Amino acid sequence: MSAVGLRTSVLAPIVDALVAARSADGGWGAGAGRPSNTEATALGLLALHAAGRDGTSDAAAWLVSRQREDGSWAFGDVVPDASWSGSLAALALGRTGADEAAAARGLHWLVGQEGTGFPFLIWLRYKLFPDEQAVELDPSLTGWPWTPDTFSWVEPTSYALLALKCLPGLAPRRAARARIQEGERMILDRACRGGGWNYGNSRVLDEELEPYPDTTAIALLALQDRSGEGVRAGMAALRRMLGEVDSGLALALATLCFRAHDLDASPFAQRLGARFEATGFLGETRVLALAALALADTAPFTSPRDA
Repeated sequence: MSAVGLRTSVLAPIVDALVAARSADGGWGAGAGRPSNTEATALGLLALHAAGRDGTSDAAAWLVSRQREDGSWAFGDVVPDASWSGSLAALALGRTGADEAAAARGLHWLVGQEGTGFPFLIWLRYKLFPDEQAVELDPSLTGWPWTPDTFSWVEPTSYALLALKCLPGLAPRRAARARIQEGERMILDRACRGGGWNYGNSRVLDEELEPYPDTTAIALLALQDRSGEGVRAGMAALRRMLGEVDSGLALALATLCFRAHDLDASPFAQRLGARFEATGFLGETRVLALAALALADTAPFTSPRDA
């Protein structure tokens, strides 16, 4: 099936399912009837905008109403502390043009955040005995954490890089550039031996960790404007993993990833459509939104190449 035919036959039902799962407050939760959260609502806003559907203003209003005074976002109303999901909220509000001022406040907060390093005694041991460590990574490289004042992980770092790269005019340029460069180095430092990424490290207790397709696709989306062996190995690893994995989440992220790298994503898009027809993605709103974005004409996760 052609790309146009796939969008016609599958995109509309996916967006219909996403709209049907929406909460009464204008946001989205993990599934129908679940409390709205920032991640699902940001992705839902991007998906509706990409599909040209009504209802974006309600989703934007939900996000703006939940922005904290310091510019950050909590993941949801139950736990009001700042979280990684602010990257997606800022990206959604800025990329759709719904509220660039709120997006800019979010990016300013994001630039000032970084993951913590090792405690001093662990750092000292790492320096004195580099061959006797439980984990293998460069502790001097800090990306972004899931929540403030905790360790850096691959996925929140990748989402932060996407927000800063996709909205270069809304962030403090010099500070953002420095954080982007260090975040990229951190991601490349955490790559698994054969390519691709695990959640946070490549080796623990002398055991090589296996990469995951969804984490690898997110990391490669963040590195879409970079080349080099780490990126090439990651793309090769993602192709290998997709030969054995058929989840909607992995296929949606892979389609977005290959499109961002200007590579043929049609085989993954076709499998994504077939997966929806077979399972409906079990009603998971995050997957529905990402699938809609993967099949739409727009590219909300593609950054300007000169950013």
